[in-house]
Amino acid sequence: MENPEDKIIIYSAYDTPILANLAKTKLDAYGIPCFLTEENFTGLVPIRNDLFPGVRLHIFEKDTDRAREILAEDPQG
Repeated sequence: MENPEDKIIIYSAYDTPILANLAKTKLDAYGIPCFLTEENFTGLVPIRNDLFPGVRLHIFEKDTDRAREILAEDPQG
């Protein structure tokens, strides 16, 4: 049986692969496992809509609060 803490969710969606990779890199630096999907499709269809929300950042559901804290931090210090 699957552990509910191992559930993977779409945490956020970004307009460009650059913005998505910045978020992913920051989470990686803090040890939060994550991955991106739809990176290449964004180059083909650069419009966000209901069918395509952009580059998706996936994390474990249990890491949601920590990811929110990390990504809310001011990068300027």
